[in-house]
Amino acid sequence: MKNIYLIIVVAIALAFQACDKIDGQYTTPVPVKDWYGKKILLEDYTGHSCVNCPRAAKAARNLEALYGEKLIVMSVHVGDFALPAPGDGLPEDFRTQAGTDWDNKFIHTATGTGLPNGMVNRWGFPTTSNIIGDGAWGSKISSMMTQVPYMSVAFQNNIYTAADSTVSGTVKVKVLKVNNYKTNLTICITEDSIIAGQKNSVSFGDPSLPAFVPNYNHMHLLRGSINGSWGSTVFDGTTYNLVGTEKPTSYTYKIPKSLWKVKNLHLIAFVYDANTYEVLQAEEIPVQ
Repeated sequence: MKNIYLIIVVAIALAFQACDKIDGQYTTPVPVKDWYGKKILLEDYTGHSCVNCPRAAKAARNLEALYGEKLIVMSVHVGDFALPAPGDGLPEDFRTQAGTDWDNKFIHTATGTGLPNGMVNRWGFPTTSNIIGDGAWGSKISSMMTQVPYMSVAFQNNIYTAADSTVSGTVKVKVLKVNNYKTNLTICITEDSIIAGQKNSVSFGDPSLPAFVPNYNHMHLLRGSINGSWGSTVFDGTTYNLVGTEKPTSYTYKIPKSLWKVKNLHLIAFVYDANTYEVLQAEEIPVQ
């Protein structure tokens, strides 16, 4: 009788341990209600003439320090606040086609809202609840961090060739939980440590900075999308996506080395529900 009882206890323990493991690249057992491999994409919609935007950038930096690699930040310069203004010490144009398309779809055109604003995994669209101010980023990220991901995203064989300034490789999307999502994969490129001007409000922006910062450190700045604003189809949604199913997407991109610093570049890939636009999983790696 004792032996039977021992067998039952061991079986139950093993069952709980199995529930704490995620297939694929997430193979380390984790406690219940802890992190299961879900990475969060925070999009900070901003502009160098937006005087309140340094506050949002600081909030993003603090959250990144808190969550590390679990949080992926993308700074998207859009709209009138991102227009070049040489007379104000802001000659750069950090706008991108992808950023403009996303802003028109999710933020500005639909609601008439200003900056700064952001999205956390693009959750809440098509209602305006997808638009989240920087003061609420932390609570939304925290609430989504413990979700078990439906899919994993992994870069493979990423190679930067200095001779022609080209980066190429493959992004593999793998199903971790059975689903019937129709999904797209978008691959973006961002740059850190861009030193350029930024306006600031001492009262409502970053109080540690003056009203104009000529050498502001722009981080996670979106440089563009490698495979278009809306990416490419991974799963078409016509059948169930079974656990273990993998779909690779190849990429090749020529970097304008004279304009961007390769050592500061990162690739970001995110797979999203093509019907709701919610980001299901994301990944980030340095270009070299």
